Parts: sequence; structure tokens; C-alpha cells
Amino acid sequence: MKTIRIESSANAAYKRLVKLKTPSRARKEGVFLLEGERTVKELPQDWKVESLWISENYQGFIPKADAAYLLPEPLFQKAAETVHSQGILAVVYRKEMTLEEMPTAQGFWIILENLQDPGNAGTILRTADACAADGLILTKGTVDLYNSKVIRASMGSLFHIPFAEAETVEEAIDFIHEKGGQVIGTHLHTDLSYEDPDLKKPTAILIGNEGNGMTEKAAGACDQLVKIPMPGRAESLNASVAAGVMMYEVLRQRE
Repeated sequence: MKTIRIESSANAAYKRLVKLKTPSRARKEGVFLLEGERTVKELPQDWKVESLWISENYQGFIPKADAAYLLPEPLFQKAAETVHSQGILAVVYRKEMTLEEMPTAQGFWIILENLQDPGNAGTILRTADACAADGLILTKGTVDLYNSKVIRASMGSLFHIPFAEAETVEEAIDFIHEKGGQVIGTHLHTDLSYEDPDLKKPTAILIGNEGNGMTEKAAGACDQLVKIPMPGRAESLNASVAAGVMMYEVLRQRE
């Protein structure tokens, strides 16, 4: 693979790379940024790398790419998103899946409604991967799973778990119902325990916004609303913790 050395921040390809740090620009171009040797190593071979950007001090793993660029360390650090970068950055083509393409083999999905914290989304991705869920369904307003903070929090699980976007939460719930599944939402205002529903049946767990919870529309469309016990003084659970409790309850019942 031929490597092109860039010496100036005025280089057109380099200027584009810096602009791709803006999520909306990267999404518009159908790519995302992947930074660090470990994360780049975890990228499966069926994910295509558009270009590689490598610091002159980097000595590690280098995958195949359409193009590769070598940068002086100061230029690389300006393009990097993390403070202590590992010297390699990849521009990778996004993979998009429609709702109709979502796998259904396990009968186990997670719906995220307006979840906005990248750390929460990445942790839920990682837990869903550990629990062998079929995939995540995102409503509009949910954080982009190609966000760099989501990718770091998912620890590579982004590449293992399918996900698709629904226009509305009703569309996401209708999809689950069409597949013969039930939708279980976590909610503070219910007396039904999270252990009570039969989760051996095809099931989607619906997790709402971190601050406001699920919308009234979502709550009204769920088949059942359940509460996770909180005998302490906290008013609510972190969204990713609640999702984790529910996912492992699905596993517990099915085992």
C-alpha cells in the first residue's frame, strides 16, 4: 500500500479530514472516524477503510485501505480527537441497515427512544453484544452510534451488533409487533416488577431519554411497563444500567 506524506495543513485531503471531526459532515459523506490501534484492529474485514492517517512516530498495526497518508506528529495531533492519540486514525465507510433488514433470530431487541448520551449508548451496545441481542432500533433524536464517544464506549461492539433507525417510536414498536414480539418499557409509575413479564417470548426492551424517560406515546404503545426496584434514595437508574438489568433478566428467564 502506497503511503503519501503530507507536510502542510493546507493540503486539501488533510483539510477534509479535520472537517470530518464534525459528526454532521462525516454522516453527510457516509463515513466515520476510528481512532487508536486497538479500535482499528477490531474493525472486521467486511468494513471498508476509505483512508488511513498515520503519525510518523507510529509503529503498530496498519490495515488495508483505499489510501494512506503519513503525517508529522503535530499535524496528526491536530486531526486526532483524543488528547493522547495512539498515532493512527481511519476514515471508515458507514454501514446502514433498514428496519426491514433487522435480524429476528433471537427474538430479542433493544429500542432506544431519544437516548442522547454517547456513553450510555456505547455501554448499551456493549451489553447487547454480550447478551447476543438481535440488534438495536433507534428513534430519531437518539445519538448517532457512529459518534466517536459511542464507539469508544462500545469497545468494538459497534461492529458486532446490527442497528437501524425508525422514523418514530411507533414505527419501531409496530415492527416488533409485526415480528410477533412484545415491547416492555421501564417506567417509574407502575407496580409491575421487571421479573413479572414472560421474557422468553420475542421481546424488545424500550429505554427512554436519560432525563425525561420515555414519552407518553411510547409508554402508551408498550405492551407492559415494568419497574426495577430502588429501595435506596436515588430517584432513578442510569439508562444504561436499567437496560443492562433488563437484558440480563431476558437471559435469566431464557436460560
